[in-house]
Amino acid sequence: MRYAPKIALALVSLVLGIALCELALSFLHPQLFRRPPVWRYDPELGWSHVPDRVGRLVTPEFDVEMRINSIGLRDREFADAKVAGVRRVALFGDSFVEGWGVPIEATVSRQLEACLRREGAAVEVANFGVAGYGTDQALLFFEQQGVRFGADEVVLFFYGNDLWNNASRRGIGAERGFKPYFRVRGNGQLALAGVPVKESSFWRQSADSLPLTVRLERYFSQHWHLYRLVQKAWQPEVPRGQQQDFYAGLYGEEARFAPAWELTGRILAAFKHSVERHGARLTVVYVPSIVQVEEDNWRAKRELYGLIGEFDLSKPNAKLAGFAKEYGFALIDLLDEFREKAQIQTLYWRDSHWNEAGHALAAERLCAHLRKP
Repeated sequence: MRYAPKIALALVSLVLGIALCELALSFLHPQLFRRPPVWRYDPELGWSHVPDRVGRLVTPEFDVEMRINSIGLRDREFADAKVAGVRRVALFGDSFVEGWGVPIEATVSRQLEACLRREGAAVEVANFGVAGYGTDQALLFFEQQGVRFGADEVVLFFYGNDLWNNASRRGIGAERGFKPYFRVRGNGQLALAGVPVKESSFWRQSADSLPLTVRLERYFSQHWHLYRLVQKAWQPEVPRGQQQDFYAGLYGEEARFAPAWELTGRILAAFKHSVERHGARLTVVYVPSIVQVEEDNWRAKRELYGLIGEFDLSKPNAKLAGFAKEYGFALIDLLDEFREKAQIQTLYWRDSHWNEAGHALAAERLCAHLRKP
């Protein structure tokens, strides 16, 4: 075995090289993404939180605890009955409300509650946000669970991709299972379809039932930076045409996207009607996207995706303002505040979600609105 020492030396060098690369990546350019098992299939909503479940959400930018309470909210426990003299506020929306990437204490719901209490208000603010929800699922979640909270104020956060969530039969974000959806009938009324929701393989397969090769691939992908870097290099890019449609629908002038906007308006009107029918008041908050706030980010995305044509980044704001006037709900548009604050402070993670400063700014603006009788 004349070559045995050389082979051993080569193997040791390879292992050390991999270990050094892994260590360097973990400090200089983290790659890991681990999704905690705090979401599950739901036959009425598509997916929902698992009650009393705890996990950690890990990405290259953050590592935060996701703790779900006994009724499926990322929040503390609340009494079933509202205490006399206490005002209750319920926040609905997607991962922005849920608090993707920030500790629970830093979410817009907790910071709003703290702000109102500093003003002397007896108030409870509950976080009904669920990652991936569109306006349609938020409406159904309000009617399923939110009405039990007995809110005096219901705040619905609208983010641009809600337009596509509302028009889709499947989730378009991290949650890619089937979902309930609405369609507009000939008489202008909404019709709910897709329920009970079909359970996809994404939710059906438990980790223990997966083949060994798949489990090993998942382990390395979630725990080894070098493996994840190589894996991302081989992943296919999102087709440019798909990206073009995504941005054109939100910020372009093409008429073919008008039905998606009409549907969204009808869902917002239905949400207002449902909230008022249960004795509360609805406020809609427009969540500005990172491309609306950071000019460099918009330029980079136009170049990266090869976006062509004319874009009006204020189009969603104008659409929401029109719906607010037509259907009579209060609207808070955060775009101006975020653009101004972004000149001196970073408000977003690079994955496009708010960081703690973004949540604080949204809570401050909403606090000023809710202080009014």
